[in-house]
Amino acid sequence: MSENSESASLVKTLRPFHVWALGVGIVLVGEYMGWNFTVAKGGVLGSLLAMLVAGTMYVIISLCASELGSATKLAGGPYDWARLFIGPGAAASVGLAVYMEYIALEAADAIVVAFIASEVFPQLQVFPVTLLVIALLTFINYRGVVAALTLNFFLTMIAFIAIVVFFFATAFGTVDIHPEYLFQGALPNGMIGLFAALQFGPWFYLGIEGAAMCAEECKHPSRAVPLGQQAGMITLLIGAAMTLYLCAVLIPANMLGVSVYPLFEAARNSGIFIFIALLGLGTLLTCLASANGCVCDSSRSWFALSRDHYVSSWFSAVHPKYNTPYRAVIFTVPVAIGFAFSGFLDQVITFSIVSGLLCYVLIPFSLIRFRTLFPETTSKVRPFAGPLQPYIAYFAIAIAITILSTLFWGYKYNLIFGFVFYGIAYFYFSHKHKTSKAENNWAEMGWPEPRGSENARIGKEVIGVEFSED
Repeated sequence: MSENSESASLVKTLRPFHVWALGVGIVLVGEYMGWNFTVAKGGVLGSLLAMLVAGTMYVIISLCASELGSATKLAGGPYDWARLFIGPGAAASVGLAVYMEYIALEAADAIVVAFIASEVFPQLQVFPVTLLVIALLTFINYRGVVAALTLNFFLTMIAFIAIVVFFFATAFGTVDIHPEYLFQGALPNGMIGLFAALQFGPWFYLGIEGAAMCAEECKHPSRAVPLGQQAGMITLLIGAAMTLYLCAVLIPANMLGVSVYPLFEAARNSGIFIFIALLGLGTLLTCLASANGCVCDSSRSWFALSRDHYVSSWFSAVHPKYNTPYRAVIFTVPVAIGFAFSGFLDQVITFSIVSGLLCYVLIPFSLIRFRTLFPETTSKVRPFAGPLQPYIAYFAIAIAITILSTLFWGYKYNLIFGFVFYGIAYFYFSHKHKTSKAENNWAEMGWPEPRGSENARIGKEVIGVEFSED
């Protein structure tokens, strides 16, 4: 298999609905759980503010990812964008951050599925069910990205439809609501609570930028990536608004802020069995979809790091039959298990958020550098051009830094550890890169030389892949 795997490459089979399924599939779990800790910090108003501020940041990040993903058409996503337009140290650090972000989320999702299964069937134990979920989703991703993301499409659609059905049933009076809950817990910790609530705002949308990481496997990435990415962002904005309303009028704020499964608890408070069953199923399926998408994206990030020799090139092999980065996929198993059974899962998830926010600083900065180096507006260089760029990219960076600063309220040491960890990674990868002699061949991408290329260090890069025109 080794000889064939050296010559095999990722196959272009994905369509826009696969891109949508990857992005929304990873993120929708954040609307079923996790976001509600904004209520514990800042009440209903704090949660609303966090949803809007984080939503603004993610809309901009999504536009940046659409433009960068459709232009570069590479599997590494944020890693490849930073590698091309910022530099090797930042690129490898963001590639590692993407990997950590998605692996931690996969582990959390698998544990939640195991807990749900053990509640329904008390004879089941959490440990073996978690292992089974991780192993099953890894096997699906090993066999092929089309199967994995087609599964994600159906799981995600069912979970999203469950929210929509419950929302309209509530809006048309089928479910009795309690509008007074909106005011009873509106602002329990004062104005400082509004600021502190921002740290959990990303839960509504965390990971949507990963939709663009399948660009190298899309049939027509110039169309599929922007369409799937933006459709996914719109879906999540609608879902977040419906979720906040449903939970705020069905669960008292003091209970909502500590709920493990807020949407499922809202359904239970309705007292109607069909909604309880529907939202229970939605909770289970969205966790599976999220974990499945996380396996896909984390393996692509590790594959990209391997392909450029930042980690062992052994991981960059592509399966000759299934056309998947199978070694990178398999390597997600021990890392996910290590996260899942570290005993500090809440700390791991916070580290995932820190990792994500690092990406949300460097993704828009990559877009700014892209626009600076390649101001051309031709479709070959920039198939999709986001509105108001690069100006709104600066705004996204400011929001990401602001949200990072809120982690000092309760997660100060996690934040410090994250800075130290990625700081060490930056200097390590920068030093490792100095041994490389390869240069960027912009003509191979069909692009002109970047502006100021005669003086820039941007040319000293490891590529190792060929670019198609579409």
